[in-house]
Amino acid sequence: MTATTDTKTFKPANPYLLECKMEFLKALRTPQFSVPTIAMPLIFYLIFGVMLAGDDGQNRVLYLLATFGMFGAIGPAIFGFGVYVATERHSGWLDLKKISPMPLSVYLIAKLFMASLFGFIVISLLTTVAIFIGGLTISIQAWLSMALIELLCAVPFGLLGMAIGFSVSPQAAPAIVNIVFMAMSVFGGLLMPLNVFPDSLQTLAWGLPTFHAAQLSLSVFNFNSSDNLLLHTLFLLGFTVIMAIIANIAHKKDT
Repeated sequence: MTATTDTKTFKPANPYLLECKMEFLKALRTPQFSVPTIAMPLIFYLIFGVMLAGDDGQNRVLYLLATFGMFGAIGPAIFGFGVYVATERHSGWLDLKKISPMPLSVYLIAKLFMASLFGFIVISLLTTVAIFIGGLTISIQAWLSMALIELLCAVPFGLLGMAIGFSVSPQAAPAIVNIVFMAMSVFGGLLMPLNVFPDSLQTLAWGLPTFHAAQLSLSVFNFNSSDNLLLHTLFLLGFTVIMAIIANIAHKKDT
């Protein structure tokens, strides 16, 4: 009698896909992250963008969809990197990742995927509120353009979060990220139109990346002049490079 053994070809899981899946599930199952990340922009938009639309009507609903969408895309990026990196660095989890055979790029791409997916969920929910409660009509092409711009603009804020995460303790990270994010959101025009602020604060907004990100999102619906679109784009590209350099320096100092 000849014994036969069934053999199966072992195919290791794609580390990028697996890490992306695990990173998203980890964030989704962490209510301290997932609940405010999704609920806060949704509640703010429902109140200020839809229920209090007033005489502006559809223009206000559409205008604040663009700015709150940016707010909802940036939030998961800056918090997902800032707080999680600080926590995982302090707990030793990041050190374990570094000495494993897995490339460090897998860790970073998984974080970016998680933030992008959360951002997409928030943008989709805001749009649902705008359409079914605010009565907004928006084309698929315009919506896709807005969503793509907002998710791309979230990248430099993820790098900002990473720089914070590599520089502060896990106890300090949530407070610092909150202060930075909310200050930049308010004074950058993400939560309310800038024309409600004094002229001096409107001028200050030009130095904030959130302002330039909001202007790119608003440009999809022709709420601003197209003359400055190149300036807004170049500002965000420069901010991205600077944040990447700072995050890299903070990472090297931490190792």
